[in-house]
Amino acid sequence: MRRRFAVVFNARAGSAVPRLLDGVLAELRAVHRCDVFQLPARSAEEAAERVSEAAARGVCDAVIAAGGDGTFRGVAIGAAGTSLPVGLIPLGTGNVLAHELGLVRRRVALADTLLNGPVIATKASLVNGAPFFLMVGAGFDGRVVAALNYRSKRIFGRAAYSVPVLRALGHGAEAFDVVLDGERFEASWIIVTRASHYGGQFVLTRDTGVGRAPLIAIIIAARTRLELIAAALALPLGRMIDASKRPPFVTIREARHVEIGNRSTVAVEVDGDAATPAPVIIDADGPTVRLIVPKSYADALSVAVR
Repeated sequence: MRRRFAVVFNARAGSAVPRLLDGVLAELRAVHRCDVFQLPARSAEEAAERVSEAAARGVCDAVIAAGGDGTFRGVAIGAAGTSLPVGLIPLGTGNVLAHELGLVRRRVALADTLLNGPVIATKASLVNGAPFFLMVGAGFDGRVVAALNYRSKRIFGRAAYSVPVLRALGHGAEAFDVVLDGERFEASWIIVTRASHYGGQFVLTRDTGVGRAPLIAIIIAARTRLELIAAALALPLGRMIDASKRPPFVTIREARHVEIGNRSTVAVEVDGDAATPAPVIIDADGPTVRLIVPKSYADALSVAVR
């Protein structure tokens, strides 16, 4: 059982109430007599630095990312390549990783996973040389994330995405160049992912998942506003995972090396946060992070990789 925990908390993460964080930490401290301390960080970069220092000094048995997918990324970058395992208290809006792992937002269940959950090795990929653990999106969802107001996100949660989504759809399909393992495409939206989920609970692909290979590219070559809307609706309707139902202008491939926007500027998001616009270079092979997961996920993963 792990006894010493360092916590990195993102106060800007989604609309989740701090009661969940307080409840889990109280469970660890009062019920299980754990030593829990905070690693203050004002940015993802600072979080990565503080976690890297904690790993080198051996001051904790695990580090907890308390926030959304962006918070996890900052913490995981700091822990990458070390023996320090990373756990999650999901406080974000989309919480793709939490849905991926099947984490339940209950204090006792989360505390039990942090204390006793098995550890799996999950591989990162690289975007312009920096690790990412879930996905990179460019085009449509890059514009959505770029237009998102983080204060509104914290107050209204998922509803805060409504206006940016409508604006991005109103903007229509805007083409940009993609090179996937040497093959050229024209796209209006691309998602390069190591996760099976997207936007929280929506299933994007069955061809990959956290803790198992490979990196998958979903190239959406919508040319009109109606086609872009059709692609956006295919996700919540579950049509992306079925080749017979997904839009005909969608291509899904395994990816090793992806170049986006060499000849055009395009909005980009990385693990749910706005990033520097293209050009973007993505490589499949990045560092490995030790991730604390529920036993049910580890059991399912061991079956899947056999």
